This record gives sequence, C-alpha cells and structure tokens, in this order.
Amino acid sequence: MSPAAGLSLKILSPEGVILNAHELSGVNVPLVDGGSIGIKPGHAPLIAETIDGMVQYLIGIEERTVEVHAGVLDIKNNVVTILTAGKVTETPPEINRKTETGYDRLIQTLVENLYPEEDNPES
Repeated sequence: MSPAAGLSLKILSPEGVILNAHELSGVNVPLVDGGSIGIKPGHAPLIAETIDGMVQYLIGIEERTVEVHAGVLDIKNNVVTILTAGKVTETPPEINRKTETGYDRLIQTLVENLYPEEDNPES
C-alpha cells in the first residue's frame, strides 16, 4: 500500500471488532507516557502501550472518535491496530475482574489478530 493510499484502523477486543476503517488520512492515539501519537500514511513500524481515552481518526476532512480502554498499539504497513479490552461505553466483564486469565486472553487475541498468517502454516 502506498503512503497516498491511506491508513487502515482496526480496533479489536477479546469480544470482537470494535472498529475497522479504511482510507484514513490520519489517526491520533493516547499513549501511556501522557502524550499522544499522530499517525499518517507511511508511518514507521511501532508498538506502544495506550491508555483509556479517545482515539481520533480522519476520513477525508471529517474527524471521528471512539473512546476505548487501555491496550496495545501496533503500526505496520499503513495498518494501525489497537488491541483493547473494549469500548469505554461498553465495559466488558474482564475490565472489572483484574485477573491474569483476562490479561492472557488479551495478549493471545493480539497475537492472533496481528499475525494470522504466521499462526497458520497451511500456506
């Protein structure tokens, strides 16, 4: 995908896809260090930790937002993937039960969704 083609944004939770948007001109994500990161097409690969907050994204000149819980951000090949425990407005039970099992499930979902081809050697 060329930088002019735009970004894809995937926000995933253990329960499923929260958002899957394409042809974006920019994405802004709050990070654990207290700042935020602005992402444009052609951004370098990156993995970072996010915090609860608003993820903003641009479709053309229209700005949209979705509020999500803390998670993990992955940027690779113009695809911005955020793995989170869910939307703030729809708090899943895993948020209220801070168990290692919930954390393990979140990490497993991240791995499965970020690298599906590597986990499936049938090709």
